[in-house]
Amino acid sequence: MTGQARGGRAPGVFGLLAVAVSWGLFWGGWAALIPGLKADLSLTDQQLGLALFAVPVAAVPAMLLTGRLMRRLAQHTLPVVTAVFALGALLVGLAPSAPAFAAALLLVGVSSGAIEVGLNATIAAHEARDGVRLFNKVHAATPLAMVLAAPAVGAALDFGASPAQALTVIAALVALSAVLAIDPHGWQEQAPAAEGTGPRRIAGPFLLVGAVGAMALLMENSVEQWGAIHLRQQLGAGPFLASCGPAAYMAGLSAGRMLAQWRGSQVGDRLLVTLGGILGGAGLAVAAAGWNPAWTLAGFALAGVGLAPVVPTLLGAVGRAVGPDRRSEVISTVTTVSYAGFLGSPPLVGALAGALGLSAALGIVALGGVLVAAGGQVVQRLSVRTGGVARTPPSDRETA
Repeated sequence: MTGQARGGRAPGVFGLLAVAVSWGLFWGGWAALIPGLKADLSLTDQQLGLALFAVPVAAVPAMLLTGRLMRRLAQHTLPVVTAVFALGALLVGLAPSAPAFAAALLLVGVSSGAIEVGLNATIAAHEARDGVRLFNKVHAATPLAMVLAAPAVGAALDFGASPAQALTVIAALVALSAVLAIDPHGWQEQAPAAEGTGPRRIAGPFLLVGAVGAMALLMENSVEQWGAIHLRQQLGAGPFLASCGPAAYMAGLSAGRMLAQWRGSQVGDRLLVTLGGILGGAGLAVAAAGWNPAWTLAGFALAGVGLAPVVPTLLGAVGRAVGPDRRSEVISTVTTVSYAGFLGSPPLVGALAGALGLSAALGIVALGGVLVAAGGQVVQRLSVRTGGVARTPPSDRETA
């Protein structure tokens, strides 16, 4: 196979995993770093909120533009944007004032959004080049890193490290991952792009794919942002037990993606998405019921296992549905549409919780699992509308 390394291993996969891990290390430790950064810069709550808002404000346009950038830089894009992310992480820690802090977060937002698109497009290019399934494998690394980073950063701060020192270490690890992401093999395809994949013909299915991804990420961010609050307010859990809610979800997310990587080709994309929506919704419903902390944690973990393969599977199907000339831009669009669910989750759940209570709000969000499950039909439609191009790669073999 073109680009296939000796011994049946695809080149460049370790670099993809390194970027996914370093990106997860930053965002996993970020929540623990915010209070110290706020105190060091003497920020008011309003100043902190405005500064943090710089991240999504910068990320969205960057996600849209990265697809076009990749048409020019191809495999060089991911190392470049990851290096910029490392610089942004360093500058956040070294910022001497509120304006400098906000400017550094703008850089973090731009580069973080670019990494999301760049990593997904690069994974899709590697799948096409080497004939392997990689999305679930690479995406499993990020939540695992986040689960490990949160307590690690917290422990470092407890032992006297400053936020600037912690961010310097993280920035160094991100910079190392940028080097590891350099891929000298290029993005040669195994076969020419299929015909019949013009913009008019596939725009509708791709937008539907993005909408399904948005619902999955809305459910995911509901757990990340409100899971600990639910355990504390509804069940009287202490700080440590409450923090286990999002951690249980992240652990389930990583485990579910590893399982999908191992046996995904035997199940098929359509069934993976359908079962993912059913299990994700059921798990979140159990957690929302709030019978006791043990059931709630189990529900969050089940939700993570169920939703785990949804977005990676959708992106993999998208990557196989288009040729190399349009792949980066289409994945950029789908990723950006999906990200809308992530951004919309906090205010939506907050509004519902204010009107109905947090348990009821999470229960309503759990109903989104029905829409995610219907996404299996979207994958099928994508395959039909693109002339059967959205096929399953020939192998799930180990590629790291």
